Amino acid sequence: MEKFETDGVVLKTGVTGEADLIVYVLTRQRGIIRAFAKGARSTKSRLHAGAAAFVYGAFSFTEKNGVFHVNDIVPQEVFFALRLDLQKLSLAQYFCEILLRTVSDTESDPMLLRLFLNSLHLLCGDKKPALMLKAVFELRIAVLSGYAPALVACGQCGEYETPLMFFDVSEGALYCENCAQAPRSELIPVAVISAMRHIVFSEFSDLFRFQLEDALLPVLNRMTERYLMQCFQHRFRLLEFFYQSL
Repeated sequence: MEKFETDGVVLKTGVTGEADLIVYVLTRQRGIIRAFAKGARSTKSRLHAGAAAFVYGAFSFTEKNGVFHVNDIVPQEVFFALRLDLQKLSLAQYFCEILLRTVSDTESDPMLLRLFLNSLHLLCGDKKPALMLKAVFELRIAVLSGYAPALVACGQCGEYETPLMFFDVSEGALYCENCAQAPRSELIPVAVISAMRHIVFSEFSDLFRFQLEDALLPVLNRMTERYLMQCFQHRFRLLEFFYQSL
């Protein structure tokens, strides 16, 4: 039997037994832990407040034969504002669905937890447009999962930038106006290419610090969304709820 503590955030909960919950917790270094929270559905339980989606805190676990149990949860942030706005809630749930699909249940990059928490903070504080946060999360998740697109220069001739640039979602490759292979490659405004390069290559502290015209945010989103789905060969169900909330 192993006992350990780690910080993490609850991505999802499920009902089991009469008063128990199953919680899926994104932890800093041990990936996503699926654990039983005994009695957590009862308001009298010490686990009740922490065993809820989007709660970030300090978790104490016990593991035996591959089965995890939650011993204690000390909530540090509950992101209450997400529950007051349908658009924010649906986007946060979409983020959780992506993480549940892409993150290992044994180990993960600590930057995944940092990316998720920062995205939730910015979403709750209305500090960045929802479409911008969505695009950043999608593309950076792909990078952290080992699917960084080749955006340094044209994939064929090495040209850094021409007046017209094209992105091939299936290859994750960039092409200049002279090398693009239609219809596989889609014409992308240079400003969107610059935003994608920033998301892929910037230091985390600067990740959300870029400007893009509101009119171009849908273009950026189309590219990052299609690329994420191409990488993981999966259509994320909760994405539909987000678009319905716009």
